[in-house]
Amino acid sequence: MTLLKLVKRSTLLHIYFFVVFIVSGLIVNVLQVFTLLFWPVSRSIYRLANGFLAYLHWAQLVFLYDTYSGSQIIVHSDDRFYTAMTEDRGLLVMNHSFDLDWLATWCVADRYGCLFSAKCFMKNELKYVPLIGWGFYLLEMPFLRRDITKDREQLLEGVKLLAEFPTAAKLLLFCEGTRFTPEKYEKSKKFALEKGLPVLKHHLTPRTKGFCMAIEGLKGRVPVIVDATIAAESRETAVTLYSLLLGERITYHIYIQVRDMDAVPTGSEEKTANYCHYLYQEKDKAMDYFYKNNTFYGFDDTVQQRFMPPRIQPTIIAILWNILLGAPLLLYLCRMLLTGSLFTICMFILVVFLFQNALHRMMNVSVASQGSTYGSKKHRSGAEETNGKGGIPAEPAANGNSRHSSDRPLGTVVKKDE
Repeated sequence: MTLLKLVKRSTLLHIYFFVVFIVSGLIVNVLQVFTLLFWPVSRSIYRLANGFLAYLHWAQLVFLYDTYSGSQIIVHSDDRFYTAMTEDRGLLVMNHSFDLDWLATWCVADRYGCLFSAKCFMKNELKYVPLIGWGFYLLEMPFLRRDITKDREQLLEGVKLLAEFPTAAKLLLFCEGTRFTPEKYEKSKKFALEKGLPVLKHHLTPRTKGFCMAIEGLKGRVPVIVDATIAAESRETAVTLYSLLLGERITYHIYIQVRDMDAVPTGSEEKTANYCHYLYQEKDKAMDYFYKNNTFYGFDDTVQQRFMPPRIQPTIIAILWNILLGAPLLLYLCRMLLTGSLFTICMFILVVFLFQNALHRMMNVSVASQGSTYGSKKHRSGAEETNGKGGIPAEPAANGNSRHSSDRPLGTVVKKDE
């Protein structure tokens, strides 16, 4: 093991990153509060200013993925995806299969320079997570309780926000509602069989009520649906934020199809719901191919495989935060350890322990096992589905943990005739 890898495994380094992230987040949150002064003058200015400030915080996580850990994003798409990302507002429909699929989505958005405008339906519990949750609230993110009777207003607000946003924003919707685990899959499969819905092999049964409401509000107001299927290259250990802190390289593949919003049937809720089920049946076929080949390459002849290099901006922002906050912190700690009393040093050790505990708690926010109980009575009471066409039951797949890595350089396009 090299010296650099040993350093990246240091708990003190992890705590240092955590402190810089927390303090920078507090600074950003305070500045975001001041942007409320723009609200009565121009909501467009308020939203752009808030998005820019949030990006100053989020960019540190993009840096952690791209530069610190050396992880990669491989996109499988056609040329229309570039136009959709840079010019069009749209609904992003993506599977929710991995702990860090949201971060991979952020990294793709950053490569197109539109992370600051990213929007997402969030689970209501995240509203109360310090820093990130507060920032999401000021960004007007719609928070959902996973109960359609209570979430209708938030769904409509999210649709309105996307339609009115001043730049080419995307609103992310995880139709599955929670991350894939084998336990949730079994409940999902049972639910699908009871309702006569398609039984998927690698995904949970989508909750179509939210999708139907989003389409109803967006059709005629935004032009596209970005249909994304994400998968992690196989590896021996689970993909988590802690993996990135250890410097472990992760490679995500994203298979993307840009669909016309006008092509979604809206004559009835049943037709719209069936279209949602169709999207997830297509995702299931793509994931089945990926689990057999460890890539989407070769699944669809209409798309190209693109190795997307990261931008330099997240690294610059991370360096600036470390100069602004990290350097004074390290200087203070050196002075304290050299000249402080025994009591001061003991207090420092206690603070380190508390920060380590807080770090692990924050890591758990992104772990699938900490998520909702899919298929519970509480979920079913508010999640009645519109029947679609039946499917063939299948067993759940492993959640992307085995061995493989890509040897191709970043920034290249692989054509099908290679």
